[in-house]
Amino acid sequence: MLGAVEKDADAARSYVANHPKVKVFENDIREISPREMIAALKLPVGERLDLIAGCPPCQGFTRLTENNGRRDRRNSLIREFLRFVVELKPKTCMMENVPGLLTRGKHYFQELKLGLEEAGYSVTYQVVELANYGVPQFRRRLVVLASRSGSIAIPRATHADPKNARKIKRTRPWRTVRSVLSGMPTPPLRSAVKAGTAKCRLRWHYARDLQPIVRKRLKHSLGNGAGRSKLPAALRLACHDRRPDGFYDVYGAMNWDEPAPTMTSGCTNASKGRFGHPKFPRPLTAREAALLQSFPRSYKFEGSGLESVARQIGNALPRRFAKVVGAAVYKQLRSATGSNRS
Repeated sequence: MLGAVEKDADAARSYVANHPKVKVFENDIREISPREMIAALKLPVGERLDLIAGCPPCQGFTRLTENNGRRDRRNSLIREFLRFVVELKPKTCMMENVPGLLTRGKHYFQELKLGLEEAGYSVTYQVVELANYGVPQFRRRLVVLASRSGSIAIPRATHADPKNARKIKRTRPWRTVRSVLSGMPTPPLRSAVKAGTAKCRLRWHYARDLQPIVRKRLKHSLGNGAGRSKLPAALRLACHDRRPDGFYDVYGAMNWDEPAPTMTSGCTNASKGRFGHPKFPRPLTAREAALLQSFPRSYKFEGSGLESVARQIGNALPRRFAKVVGAAVYKQLRSATGSNRS
């Protein structure tokens, strides 16, 4: 890896802490010149990058914005990815986003695909379930791969539903919440850490303080395996009664023996989704959410607070899947040019 672009200051600090040899451009990508970036990276004249990878913000293409009609100005960042590829002409490129880019954002996707093809790339794309690649989390994502020398096949699934894994050749059962979190130490409360009366055995491994009624909601979910739709009247929120067709997973507990639900920027908040711990009436810690995103325990997160770190975790492409896609790109590069720079 030679360089990266990251606007969020905390995320940029985290990246530098874990990848000190990579030059990070902490700026809005719309204000960066591809040519000036290449000059700063000191890439030899005439040598092309092997890969440009991008994960433009996906919030504008999600189910939430489909329901409330919100428009997100970040949607156009898809064009910035295309701008860099067209100008720098890397040997391959990869982009990840939510499946909604094919529906709500279909004009952006068509613009991207046509632009890549006109620039000489063979484009393949597919919506995949990341649990099928060893990520301990259900997370459906659109993957776009493009190459100037032949096409890159979408990687074959390596995992499957335990009911079908034996029937599908060369697949293993999904990785579960239990397989990732069962050995984690009991976390202290955030208030105790801030007060200096408790310490984290792992950085960012502390739980949010909860109001008693929220703890009761999570305790009820633990015993009933459901979210807010099964809460008794005394524990329900009035807004949920007014909108019974809203998000059902809030105040829900995860299942030990399944992959986790999709980690979002609200992954440490029980009111933002089914982010209750499967054994204790509390939400996930940031470190637990990071493990479910397949970050290693040693990964360093720098941030101004829990909300910043949770945002970085929820917005990330799971490391395990990135490795799978990287291997497919590397195989294509070797077969075409024998290059090993990335």
